[in-house]
Amino acid sequence: MILGTATWAEGPAERRALVARLDSGRVADLNRIEAVRLRKLGEGDPDRLAEALVPPSLRRVLEGGPRALARLRQTLAYAEKWDRRGTLPEALAPRLAAIDLLPCLPRPAVLRRADGGCLDRLRVAGPGGLLDAPPRPTLAALGTLGGQAGGYCLALEDGEGAALGAWMILVWPEGHLDLRAGTHRRRIPFGAWEGLELPILRPGEALLLPPPRLKPLPDLEPGTSLTLQAPFETLTLRLGLEALHPTVQ
Repeated sequence: MILGTATWAEGPAERRALVARLDSGRVADLNRIEAVRLRKLGEGDPDRLAEALVPPSLRRVLEGGPRALARLRQTLAYAEKWDRRGTLPEALAPRLAAIDLLPCLPRPAVLRRADGGCLDRLRVAGPGGLLDAPPRPTLAALGTLGGQAGGYCLALEDGEGAALGAWMILVWPEGHLDLRAGTHRRRIPFGAWEGLELPILRPGEALLLPPPRLKPLPDLEPGTSLTLQAPFETLTLRLGLEALHPTVQ
């Protein structure tokens, strides 16, 4: 299960919701699909019940803990079955081209580094954002009820804030992470974090893991495209004007 946060236009209004990737390439609005499922089951006030059981917010799901994630799996399985029949409405599962992806956790309850230093949780960039600090790629562990990591996403520390990827995966990834900066490339195996012990995490917290040491990048011009690629996501950012001498340490 791969979860994210997205917005899209609905006439003059805008929908902002928790979404999951479907095998067809579309994204499922899990809150609305759960409301439809509950309505078909004859549940009273299905919209209100869906708001509690499958909220349109990843932070609220993480605060709900393993039971909330288990409920999401049920809703996603229902959505996948519906999608395979070819009758899942576009309003419940828009195509990627029709949405804007945000950081998977746009407003963490806490944003901090592995050394305990706090970052500004209101300064979280996402796909397509500007990075105003040297690119130091890493992962963020996202806390859930019980103090454990509920999932992981791509991340870079960015001055007093951070950039987070659009998608959260529930299990530790396999393979490697590629950083591309202009014509330059660096590769990080996920095994670089092997043996790292996480502290107790607050529900909805984003904890940036220590970035590994990499061969320094040459000087890059402001506006240079930066791409982090993992098996579950490709995150593209741009180098901002303040990052005049980017190096990876």
